[in-house]
Amino acid sequence: MAPTQLEIKVRALQRLVKEEAYYQEELKEQIAHVESMKAKQNVDIYDLKKQEEVQQDTEKLLPTLYKKIEQFRDNLREFLKNYEGTEEVSDAHAAIEVATDLLASR
Repeated sequence: MAPTQLEIKVRALQRLVKEEAYYQEELKEQIAHVESMKAKQNVDIYDLKKQEEVQQDTEKLLPTLYKKIEQFRDNLREFLKNYEGTEEVSDAHAAIEVATDLLASR
C-alpha cells in the first residue's frame, strides 16, 4: 500500500531531524580530528587544511538544513490544519514538536 500524504510529510520531517543529529555528530568528530592534527608536530599542512575545509563545509550546511526543517515543519502544520482524513495524527504532532524544539535549541 502506498504511503499517504500525511505519512510522507511526517517521514520527511523525521528524516531531516535525524540528518541534523548526524551532521552535528560528524561536526563534533571533525572538530576533534582537526584539533588532534593541530596538536601533532609533524602534520602535513595540506592534510590539515583539507580537514579544516571538511569541517567548514559541514558548518555551512547546517543553516540550510535548519531552514529546510522549518519549511517542512510549517508545511506539515498547514497540512494538518486542513486534514480531514481518518489516520492517526499523533506522529505528525510529535514530529512537529521535535522539530520545533530542535530549532529553538540551536
